[in-house]
Amino acid sequence: MLKKVLAVLFIGGLLLTGCGAPGNKGTVEVPITLTEFEIQSPRVEFETGTNYRFVVTNAGSVEHEFMLMAPLTKDHMGMAMDMETMDAMALAMIHSSDLPAGATASVEYTFTKPAPAGQLEFACHTPGHYEADMRLPIVVK
Repeated sequence: MLKKVLAVLFIGGLLLTGCGAPGNKGTVEVPITLTEFEIQSPRVEFETGTNYRFVVTNAGSVEHEFMLMAPLTKDHMGMAMDMETMDAMALAMIHSSDLPAGATASVEYTFTKPAPAGQLEFACHTPGHYEADMRLPIVVK
């Protein structure tokens, strides 16, 4: 009888451990594919408070980078901004040195505030790529 009680308590403890804290959504993995000159993601709407792991695969034939940031304004187009300043603007990024052709890398990010359409995007700022429209607008609710 004691063994049955202990077994039930043990299994119940395992089940409760798997549930996690209320509201804890865990990490959501988002596969992203970069090609010449496109960013593909099965998800473009995200939620605040959820931790996302962006698993980025460069399926193209040249190196790319992945940046999560506000869109550049018209006066910033053409790479008038130096890369250090642009890197500092990014909420999350994977450098082009980590995304040569065929490579996969990941970065995690948790959105802390909503962002309506037009405020954030995934983008590649390797010279000439953003100008070739290598970006994907996202929304955060």
